Amino acid sequence: MLNVIHVIITALEAKKLQAVLDMFTCVCGTSHMIRPVMISREAQSIFKEIGNSLEREGNKLSEIISNTTKEVRTLMEEDDSWAIEILQGSGEVHKNTRFIMDCIVSMTNARTSMHKSEPSHNSENLGGLIDIEYLEDLLLRKSWLLSDPSLRYLFLLNNSYFVAHVVSESSGSFIPDDPRDLTLKLTPECKKYMDSYLDFSWGHVLSCIPKSRSPGLIHRLTNTSSLAKFQSAFHETYQAQKFWKVPDPRLRDVLRRAIIERVISGYLDYLQEHPELEKHVGRESSSPQVLEEILGELFEG
Repeated sequence: MLNVIHVIITALEAKKLQAVLDMFTCVCGTSHMIRPVMISREAQSIFKEIGNSLEREGNKLSEIISNTTKEVRTLMEEDDSWAIEILQGSGEVHKNTRFIMDCIVSMTNARTSMHKSEPSHNSENLGGLIDIEYLEDLLLRKSWLLSDPSLRYLFLLNNSYFVAHVVSESSGSFIPDDPRDLTLKLTPECKKYMDSYLDFSWGHVLSCIPKSRSPGLIHRLTNTSSLAKFQSAFHETYQAQKFWKVPDPRLRDVLRRAIIERVISGYLDYLQEHPELEKHVGRESSSPQVLEEILGELFEG
């Protein structure tokens, strides 16, 4: 086993951070198990030698982890494919987010294993190098590479939700299968990004409907014109975002329902206040029912 560790150490590259973290976890776990009692002095000496060797290799791995995580942070910062891949992925969870979360989970496991084994002067090397706060800050900074604020906030929502979901799973707290309970599980950060997405994407659609009432002919002409603007803005926004992606089905359902609650509910209220517009809506593509069905097709990618 020690020979294998030595080979991995000498051949390690920056992209193999997770592999060395897993190896570190294995070494710490093995070191923790080698605590013999009630055996001969000769056996105690052998086990002590093995334990010392494992501790030395563990310290080497800890130092490599520290250096490698710094290299990984540099690679993440200097990766010039962020904006391109966010656009290609239509705002879904970025590959770098998945990679960093894998590293964070492995690092958490490694820290746990270290705490269970003998204390090491290198234990502080595993703290604060790559953590959730760093990832959240990185995602926020990289999101500003996007000129479209709607896609920016959808990207932040997808990635922040993914991070929260992984943290929840790794900590042993499970997200319920009932999608109606999902809104209660959204973190404040996810809720903030969802509200920002709704404001930038659909706020202007609903704003096409006037809140003031003008009397007589002007009133009817204004409402007819506003209805046409609303319909145009709705379909334009839908077409622009039709192939954007929300990979998690529960989050996708919640986001769709939030749009329906904001846009379709406001549209229905407006039509109820102005029954004279019914002939301009009818059963065609601008009816509330049809628009709601259309929104049910969003975010499939």
